[in-house]
Amino acid sequence: MHSALKTLLPAALLIVLNGLSSCGYRVVLNTQKHNDSPNASAPLAFFRDDFKARLDSARQSGKPVFLDFYTDWCGPCKVMDRDVFPDRQLADFFNSNFICLKVNTEKGEGPALARLYNIEAYPTMIFLDQEGQERKRIIGLSTAGQLKKSGRNVLHGKK
Repeated sequence: MHSALKTLLPAALLIVLNGLSSCGYRVVLNTQKHNDSPNASAPLAFFRDDFKARLDSARQSGKPVFLDFYTDWCGPCKVMDRDVFPDRQLADFFNSNFICLKVNTEKGEGPALARLYNIEAYPTMIFLDQEGQERKRIIGLSTAGQLKKSGRNVLHGKK
């Protein structure tokens, strides 16, 4: 019976992962524990309120905006908070180059912003220019490297 379980477990995992990816989520497996990460330090500095004021700050500073749309019940959102946003290189890059705003789509101004930007899955991360126009959208899990690459592309006017 033990060998049968060893045979079935990988197949079951593939079925679950395939099901998640078919729902529009990108599945990223990370076997490294967060606390053991050499890149763990000060996390990405998110503002959590007042979208209009943040957009005004973006206009004044000339920086684009990075929005992280999430909910409290979203498992992949928690993975991003735990494993991706604390990455030192990502945090340094984003904190220097973007106005970052974390938006809970079920509280405060979140529901209105979710409607404005047509948010249908979580997490959804959107890069905006200083005028609030969408430049790039990422739906589902992402790695720190993928986010940093997307951020660089936005800064250089690429999609």
